[in-house]
Amino acid sequence: MIVFENVVKRFADGTVGVNGLSLNIPQGKLTALVGPSGCGKTTSLRMINRLVVPTSGSISIGGEPTEKMDVVKLRRRIGYVIQHAGLFPHRTVLENIATTARLNGVSKTKALASARELLQRVGLPGDFAGRYPSQLSGGQQQRVGVARALASDPELMLMDEPFSAVDPVVRSQLQDEFLRLQREIGKTIIMVTHDIDEALKLGDQIAVLRPGGTLAQLATPRQLLAEPADAFVAAFLGRDRGYRFLGFAGTAESVRLVAEPTVRLGADAEEAKATALGRWILTVDDHSRPVGWADLDRPFEQIRPDDLNLSGTVAAQGDPLRVLLDAVLSSPSGRGVVTDAEGRLLGTATLASVSAVLEDGRARNWMDVSS
Repeated sequence: MIVFENVVKRFADGTVGVNGLSLNIPQGKLTALVGPSGCGKTTSLRMINRLVVPTSGSISIGGEPTEKMDVVKLRRRIGYVIQHAGLFPHRTVLENIATTARLNGVSKTKALASARELLQRVGLPGDFAGRYPSQLSGGQQQRVGVARALASDPELMLMDEPFSAVDPVVRSQLQDEFLRLQREIGKTIIMVTHDIDEALKLGDQIAVLRPGGTLAQLATPRQLLAEPADAFVAAFLGRDRGYRFLGFAGTAESVRLVAEPTVRLGADAEEAKATALGRWILTVDDHSRPVGWADLDRPFEQIRPDDLNLSGTVAAQGDPLRVLLDAVLSSPSGRGVVTDAEGRLLGTATLASVSAVLEDGRARNWMDVSS
């Protein structure tokens, strides 16, 4: 466990970055630090590995105050992932990953062998080993940065805006990959993020900091959304709290699905019209994976990829209700597509079927975080 006890950081110009912060960070969990700009998130993170030295107060790891630790040894116990990965441009991907293990005295042969395993663990193919950072996309570089941080098998990891420098699609993919990885490794992680949705998705607990570096609330994501501590926390969470709570209110598996008529790409107009429930027909590939909706009010002889409406999102069976509701609302037909883990169609849901689950949940008071 990491413990902050009344920690203060006052800079040379008199600015107070952190003011009386007391915080418990449990072992094996991810704690997200959020708050407006200038609230002391990154300063708090960097005080853990003493890149920033506290003015007063105490930070301890496993009961041992960090100010009594050798700084070099302390930092070698900690994995550190930053916004732009910070890879060595003159070293290959494999050499970059092996760096932290080598610094901890691991032999080159063993460090490189471990690096190959980590490369696959973070979702990169083995043939990336000999590439250089300049040959990777931003998202790929971030995966290498995470692998490098893990290479020394650190006791804990510090992550400062690790996924913010990539586009939204890649960011979501990295978050999903990181969730999978954290389920496997169970590290103690402290993450700074400015994105409340990222904090809600990844965090086991969330620390909301106020301007001036004081703690506004420490809570689980569900508690934070259901019971903001005060007006500042409520305003920081924004207007979409009810929608965000759907991420904790159940999954797509709890919604009744109906069989959805489909046709394959290349189907002719008569076949499609004979199959459809109405104006829209769901088109699937040869493996029953949805590829888009075809509008039967438009003239066509055969359904081609260019004829498809791609506005509808897709929910997987285990996705939260928030994802399923988005699939329903974004679908031109009003029917949200649900797939299995392999992306094959299971059926569709309607706004009424999702609402029925939500009403049932409210009747059972699923917003009561004490139950």
